[in-house]
Amino acid sequence: MQIQERERFAMLRHGPDVPFAYVRDYYGLHWPLPDKLEHDFGKWYKLKKRQPYRREDRISRYEIEAFMQQRSVIPKKWMAAQLGTDPASLDRVLEGLSEIGMRRERYEVYRDLIDRSLPRDIVSSLPTLEFVTFSDHDSFCERVHAEFFDVLGIRLEPLFCATSKLVQDDPPRYASDFDCITLEPVSGVHQMWLDFGKPLELAADLCSKLLYAGNREELRPYCAGTREPDGLDWYDSFLAGEHHASEPVIFHQR
Repeated sequence: MQIQERERFAMLRHGPDVPFAYVRDYYGLHWPLPDKLEHDFGKWYKLKKRQPYRREDRISRYEIEAFMQQRSVIPKKWMAAQLGTDPASLDRVLEGLSEIGMRRERYEVYRDLIDRSLPRDIVSSLPTLEFVTFSDHDSFCERVHAEFFDVLGIRLEPLFCATSKLVQDDPPRYASDFDCITLEPVSGVHQMWLDFGKPLELAADLCSKLLYAGNREELRPYCAGTREPDGLDWYDSFLAGEHHASEPVIFHQR
């Protein structure tokens, strides 16, 4: 791990409080929080904790995620990844929603937070996709990107998994999430779960299997589940310079 990655790892294993810079870099949330979000989150936190949420330089990431879960929203940065693209491209999607009978204000709940139902509703609003079964995240992204270009003339910038590009997958895999330590985009195939003690009702923390394989002794105590995920030997081989054409084992963790 690089210096900044080690600092993030140390921060994550020591509890939920994170610097405001991590809120910006990982979640993509502006800080200070924009006015409407600042008001609603502050009221929600005070009702729950009986105290203001503001502190000198840190905030609980668990509380931010719990608020998003209760409001059924996710960061714009994360929503863009679910569509295999970046936030700037997602803005173009939001601008074009009215052309397919959807309302931007229905989904852009806050400046930085998007309603979770957006991908599902996009699919149901595009006639050529309504009854399509997607084999995986890559096929979903390819079809959605193609449809937005064909129907609306909107070209979405693809967001590829950083690990996929590094190991030279052909074609590269679309990202769907972000590594909580490197902050790099990561695909379902190349990701695994970490356990830093986050409440079970919140989404698991993720990291790249390649990062884990390269730092196994440090990260092993934080591997979620009863054992390490399948397929790590593939990443060991890659790190040893024995890269081969066969695919890594698809994500599976217990």
